Amino acid sequence: MLKTHRDEWQLFAFLALYLVAWTLLAAWLPLSMDLDSTEQVVWSRTAQWGYYKHPPLPSLLMYGLTYLFGTPSMGLSAFAAQGGNVIALLYVWLLAKRMLPSQLAIVAVLITSLIGYHNFRAIVFNHNTVSLPFTAAVLYYFYCAVRQPERLWMWVLLGVAGGLAMLTKYSAILVLASCFIYVVWQRLWINRQVLRGLLLSVLVFCVVFSPNIIWLINHDWLPFTYLDKQLTTSGGRLKLLGNFFANQGIRWWYALLAVWLLANISPRKTTDVELADDNNDRRFLFIMLCAPLLLAMLPLLIKGNSLNSNWVSAFFLPSGILLVHIFFRAYDETQLLKNTSRLVWLIQILVLLIFFGGAVIYPAMKGRSARTNYPSQELANTVSAIWRDHQQQPLSIVIADNWLGGNVLLHTHPALLLIDNDTVISPWVNRLDVASCGALVLTTVVDKVLPSYADVFQQASTTGTFSLGWGNSSVDYAWAIVSPEANAAPCRFNDTRHAD
Repeated sequence: MLKTHRDEWQLFAFLALYLVAWTLLAAWLPLSMDLDSTEQVVWSRTAQWGYYKHPPLPSLLMYGLTYLFGTPSMGLSAFAAQGGNVIALLYVWLLAKRMLPSQLAIVAVLITSLIGYHNFRAIVFNHNTVSLPFTAAVLYYFYCAVRQPERLWMWVLLGVAGGLAMLTKYSAILVLASCFIYVVWQRLWINRQVLRGLLLSVLVFCVVFSPNIIWLINHDWLPFTYLDKQLTTSGGRLKLLGNFFANQGIRWWYALLAVWLLANISPRKTTDVELADDNNDRRFLFIMLCAPLLLAMLPLLIKGNSLNSNWVSAFFLPSGILLVHIFFRAYDETQLLKNTSRLVWLIQILVLLIFFGGAVIYPAMKGRSARTNYPSQELANTVSAIWRDHQQQPLSIVIADNWLGGNVLLHTHPALLLIDNDTVISPWVNRLDVASCGALVLTTVVDKVLPSYADVFQQASTTGTFSLGWGNSSVDYAWAIVSPEANAAPCRFNDTRHAD
């Protein structure tokens, strides 16, 4: 028992050090963030029940974190992203403990942590990463519920987890559909307690998810219009399928290498012990792993729609447990855990160093333009200085795209972004706000003539350009000042800086 507790505390220490390392390096080394993380800086300025691309929960979580810590930052985004990943791995551990001996459960978590979605991809605070803990919670509570269907509390928690997962990313519906596939496949529907529990879960799910449904109805189902554009065919089926599996290989190769090494260097037990529930558990893991992936690939296979590799990041959560079930039940658990711990520590350190070395340090040394060395602070300082030179009131509204505007908002508080001058996708700002508060318009000189910006540049009171060095090159930016109208109402953002 003492050894079990020691092993578990070592797992917790690993996850804590992992979280600290990624957070600190993300806070200190890059000059800017990934586009998705920058986008969340924009969206999280106001609390909404939906956004034009996605459901609201990641942005609401960042809204709460920003409220607690005062300002957004690269470190806060990395902490939130990797923190969600750590919570997901803890749920994997809880699920593994119900299927495997304690040491093998830890091995399953460590192997899962080697999948790219749980290390270098988990530094990006976006809907794919934030979906990890809620999807993991769905898997855990569903397993507990179907194994003990008389426990209504587990069905309630399943409904809550499912609702939160859908508020994070709509693709969670594929995981929830897989739960129903499992119930049908295993003929669990003949059990009245299971049917009662499923009904309870569905009711709770509807309550949790209903605010976003109301928002979708009131905003013409904007995210699904965006999704339809994202699924537009960009190549033949074989090419798209090949790209999808190639990207999965990049995220999986060192996890599979670790499994192969562990199978070859670890000793086996002298006698094999097979648990009665092994086959049932493997069937559960297999269905909950494969069903969402197959459902996600159907549009690609049938219609040739594109499939972004990162969209399926949460679907691989059962894979570490399944790999242990298949390959390591006959191995000496103590020695296997020791070997796994050492190997995973080594690989995780290498992934950390290679990622920051390749994505941050190397481009900076070579003068290459990368998002990680984009002069975010310099851009914000330049824009703020331009505004102060021409206006007396605080800068409340920036008109730009998500990338430029997000980098300004990362360092300029508490301005709001009118994305591409479009109030439909930026419902937190309207035309009366622009008339009352004025706005600073920012885009590249090349994009100045686009319909989104051409009219506003013509109507602006002052315009200009500036250049910003980025790597060994520079980018030319155009700016414009839209002054507040003389007879307009007072700017509402000057009174409440976190307006909803």
